[in-house]
Amino acid sequence: MENYAGFANIEYDIGQLTVKLGGRYTKSRTDASECGFDDSGSPTNTGPLFYDVLFGGALGPYAGQCYQINNTPDTYNGVAPGASGRFTDTLKEDNFSWRVGLDYKPVDDVLLYANVAKGYKAGSYPTLSASLFSQYLPVVQESVQSYEAGFKATLLDRTLQLNGAVFYYDYTNKQLRSKFVDPNFGILDVLQNIPKSDVKGFEIEMSIRPTQGLVINNTFTYLDATIKEFTGINSGGISANFAGANVPYTPKYQFGSNIDYEFPVSDSLNAFLGTSLNFRSKTVATIGGETNPAGVTSPVTTVFGIDDYVLIDLRAGVAAADDSWRVSVWGKNVGNEYYWNNVVAAFDTIQRYAGKPATYGVSVSFRY
Repeated sequence: MENYAGFANIEYDIGQLTVKLGGRYTKSRTDASECGFDDSGSPTNTGPLFYDVLFGGALGPYAGQCYQINNTPDTYNGVAPGASGRFTDTLKEDNFSWRVGLDYKPVDDVLLYANVAKGYKAGSYPTLSASLFSQYLPVVQESVQSYEAGFKATLLDRTLQLNGAVFYYDYTNKQLRSKFVDPNFGILDVLQNIPKSDVKGFEIEMSIRPTQGLVINNTFTYLDATIKEFTGINSGGISANFAGANVPYTPKYQFGSNIDYEFPVSDSLNAFLGTSLNFRSKTVATIGGETNPAGVTSPVTTVFGIDDYVLIDLRAGVAAADDSWRVSVWGKNVGNEYYWNNVVAAFDTIQRYAGKPATYGVSVSFRY
């Protein structure tokens, strides 16, 4: 990978108003050389399967070479359509990203801001176990046009910090891991561009220090992340127009609360207590995950869904007054909530990756 970039940024104050302008030009080149091969020497392993079964012996015996099939209409690295070999390709891209923003401070402890920006994520080649050249094809750079406005306020004699923002992100060619149906092996992974999608929502953060040693932090985020334009295949092998489907791994509601209280018990010793609560609403782990594939039986309603969950952590301990050492006992997920954070389809199975159950421990730390 080679990347060349130049950028400039300027901020100019006009009284209580700050104007911000920035831009960056990026030029990139990515060279890919990908190959899957079988060095087991077994006559019944993957390489011989391709050469003896899929090619019917037309390419001769398998001897450790790249076995991926070029199923595209183009020739890559001398590998003609229908042949087998190493995939090589080059992706060249450039872009100009920019930002315009305004900051306004009506009083010293309050900031109002608004930003409009254009940003890019570089295109890339996927790294995965492939059987066909089409799995190796690159995704082009994704772009996002973002709009955000918010505030940051320090209130009540600095005992309350309140931050909030509303935002809208308009994506073009968003890069997401998706699926395609291989004629030999069924549903396999592929990296794809989603032509149009967007994310809109708001977030608010509140930090309160009502008394000495007590800190309460709360955060809430609302997201509406939607695919606007995409026709493809989901993890269940369903081919459809997924306009209106949710972007994977984007729960609509997220809430977090963190409370810590530290107080002296002697001139040289402090005690502390704390708790954390995190809530995530339901989401999906794949494009079109709201729809179940035909014939699937499962104890959950949506097989590619990730259910909502609440995690509660507790902690307590003692520490030196100068914080040179600290001893704590803690429990994570003390409610022993059963939840999962990912769902993956592999061949004819669907696997869920569960989070950790209730976990307890002791921590000792020193500062020097």
